[in-house]
Amino acid sequence: MSNEPKFIVFYSKLLTIFRLFCFNCKTENPDVEMKTSGTMVTVMQSCSKCRNEYVWKSQPLVLGKYPAGSILLIFAVLVAGAAISKILLVFRHLGLCVYSSRTFFRHQKQFVFPTILHHWESYRTKLLENLKHLKDVVWCGDGRFDSMGHSAKYGVYTMMSTTILKIVHFEIVQVSVY
Repeated sequence: MSNEPKFIVFYSKLLTIFRLFCFNCKTENPDVEMKTSGTMVTVMQSCSKCRNEYVWKSQPLVLGKYPAGSILLIFAVLVAGAAISKILLVFRHLGLCVYSSRTFFRHQKQFVFPTILHHWESYRTKLLENLKHLKDVVWCGDGRFDSMGHSAKYGVYTMMSTTILKIVHFEIVQVSVY
């Protein structure tokens, strides 16, 4: 799903295809209605002759409810380090259908962050299991709590094994004031 190519398709071209004929009885010019949900379009074709309704979705659904393209876009924006406000502005200028920034942040919190956390925890567990079987493991750590000229409320402490040259753990800590 994430590796297959994706395309920008114009409304008029989809309408042309679905108005050609009824997919059930082949009658010409059936009624067509389109609805968008995030980056997905749902086309509903209904025929007055056979009373058949055909529904086509432009994307598979994740968890049976969410358009896969919308979730993939959230992940792509995150790993690219892009600002969603800029991406949505580009999409608006291009006329692409997409969700709001509010939906972006809600889905990011609901799907993407938990998935990344789960992957990191599985990866870290495997690293630690491998390190348990090694002899003479060398560890080093470093903490960063503020930048020059700034006072930080939070800091990051990182633990790395120089034996395998990988970060094994990091902790975000709040600076305590006594």
